[in-house]
Amino acid sequence: MKRYTYVPPKLKPSTKRIEVTDEEGNVVCTFQRVYPNAVARVCNYVFDIDWSAQVNVYSTDGLPVIQCKKTTPWFGRPEYIVQHRNTQDIYRVTYTTWQKLAPEFKVTHLNHEYVLKKEVLDWAKFLQAGEELARWKMKPTEWFKTQLEIEAACPIQEPEFFVALFHCIFCIGD
Repeated sequence: MKRYTYVPPKLKPSTKRIEVTDEEGNVVCTFQRVYPNAVARVCNYVFDIDWSAQVNVYSTDGLPVIQCKKTTPWFGRPEYIVQHRNTQDIYRVTYTTWQKLAPEFKVTHLNHEYVLKKEVLDWAKFLQAGEELARWKMKPTEWFKTQLEIEAACPIQEPEFFVALFHCIFCIGD
């Protein structure tokens, strides 16, 4: 199992670049929130509206690797799209439950289907066929220090993917 940690920005609309470290304290990637334009940024700061949310994850060289983008239709629940910049792989994330506190999402990529499930005050889990492949947790008692754990059996071993996915959905979210 691989373990990673980071401390997200104190303010949700912040665009500060954050470092993600492994167990030895080495920086494995960085990420930051990106706005599509100045109007969206001002609306987010003033009205706390997150109609468009985007998280870009960068390699240690500063090159973009993964992008997670939230698209909000006029009616219905938002959809998240995670795109790998090098391989152009696209993962679609949609709501399967309408619960606000403990939502459940379906993640699809080609012929693979995963479930992303969040329990109240517990880990957010990334599952396939009931098997836990990765988990993410934010600890309010430790200044919102965030932990990410990826099992060896997980077909996606890139922490960049999970940082973009979990942070965009559970930190920025609705």
